[in-house]
Formats: sequence, structure tokens, C-alpha cells
Amino acid sequence: MYKTETPLITSALVEELHVLSATPKPTAKGTPLRYSSAFGCARQQGYAGLGVEPTEPMDEAGAWATGLGTIIHEKLQDSISRKFPSAQFEVASQLGAVSGSCDALIPVSDFASFASDVDLSQGTHVLYELKTMGTYSFDKQVGWNRMRGTQSEGEGPAMKAVAQAGINALGIEQENPDIRIEWLVMGSITFEALSKNKAANMGVDGTNRFLAEFYVPRSEWEWVAKQELARMESIASVLDQGYLADRFALDDNGDVLALNPNIKKFWQCDYCAFRTVCEQDGGGQVRIIDSVSATGKENQ
Repeated sequence: MYKTETPLITSALVEELHVLSATPKPTAKGTPLRYSSAFGCARQQGYAGLGVEPTEPMDEAGAWATGLGTIIHEKLQDSISRKFPSAQFEVASQLGAVSGSCDALIPVSDFASFASDVDLSQGTHVLYELKTMGTYSFDKQVGWNRMRGTQSEGEGPAMKAVAQAGINALGIEQENPDIRIEWLVMGSITFEALSKNKAANMGVDGTNRFLAEFYVPRSEWEWVAKQELARMESIASVLDQGYLADRFALDDNGDVLALNPNIKKFWQCDYCAFRTVCEQDGGGQVRIIDSVSATGKENQ
């Protein structure tokens, strides 16, 4: 028996997902920026908005993770359509130079018959956003320490996910005056369930071993969404003026984070599709006509 280094059968699905990952995904309404880039690097959003060819395209592992997430999204939406027959999916909207679409928009009239622990007396719809993730991110949200088998108060959904969903909600409301969204419903699914023994010791059961759902009221999501929308509009404004923005993103707390691909400590840079061109363009605002992506020249 031996282990092959070139799987021929087992790799069939990821090979297809890898090919799909190389196909550029347009924004919902043809805008340069997308809601899903909330909290992301301003420079990265500029490259994407200009349609710059990635210098670090997604590898097989990345395509696998995102591909599985897409498959779960599609299957879940199919199931939601049967549980909530009036639900709408991928409802697109645009706010200036930014656009996107939500995972699901469910009328309160459908949702209220299932939800007993949230006040749905206000608003017409709830907006649902799903995120799939590894165990580290999931455990932070729900407050688990799997190794010790302990549980504490979790951090809840990532602020960037709340911002994305909130901007979606604002966009949908603007384009549909009869819709009012008071609650965001944030779903989280991890790929590895908590073991039965640890779940029993921690008082966790059923689907809670691998998924979570959070209800975020407007008082918590609206200001986050408006602040991030303003930042993204400023990124688009810089593009309109012929510049790529500097390399700033927001961290998990919503604080400004100065990125530098030359310093080996930023995961955002490690996973950036434009890392090499960004290194070559350097820091600060860069004139688009001077960017390596436009000139085709390499900085020495």
C-alpha cells in the first residue's frame, strides 16, 4: 500500500471547484464595490473594482472551503424555500457604488409563527445571512474551548458579517419603501461538530453542536452598516479620482488596521489575491496610471 501524491478520483470535486473559483464573480448590479467586502482592505477593493488580474489566484484549499460554503448556501436556501414559502433569495440592491444581495429575505408573517423569543411586532421582514467557517471562528462566536470542554459567553457573529448584512438591509429598504427590516438573523455553520462526550459535558445538544443562530436588532446593526457604507463610498470616491486607496482595513472590533504585505503578520495580506501587485505598488494612495497593474512594469 502507498499514498499517492497525485489523487485522481478523490480530487475530482475540488478540481471543478478550483476552475470555478478562477471565474470572476460580478457584483450584484455592476458596481465597482460589493457589500461582501465589508471591513476588507481598501486597496484590495480598489484592485477588484478595476478588474485587475489576481497575482495570487485562489489555490485548491481556498476553492474547497469557499466551494463547500457555496454548496451549503444553495442547499440551505432550497430548504428555507420549503419552510418559509414566501422567502425571497439573492435579493439584489445598490447603494451608490456598492451593491450586493442577501441570502434570504423572509416576511415577518412567515417567520413569526416559528420565532417565540424575539419581538417581531415592528418591521415587515427579517434578513438572513449565513456564514460557514472553521472551528476556530465558530468557537469564538459561541464561546467554546473544545480542548478543555468548557463554555463561556461567546462573541457572537463577526462584526464584518453584521455590517455586510446591515448594508444589504439598508439597500433593500431604499429600493423597496414598503419593506422595513428590524432584525438581522445571522446563521453560522462549522464543518466539524462538537464531539458527543464534550457536548454532553457542556450541556450542548442537537444542531447546536455545529451551528448557531443570532438575532441582531436594528439598534445594533444599523450604525455599523452606515459607518462601513460611508467607508466603502470613500474608497469608491478615491477610485473615481484616479487613485487606489491606501492599505487600510478594519479588524474584528471595527478598529482601523494598517496593512503591509511586506510584514509577515497580516492574514489579510496572506490571503489577498493581489498581494504581489500591492507590494510592487507600495504604500499610500497610488495613481491608477502608475500602478503595476496598469503599466505592466515591475518595481525593482
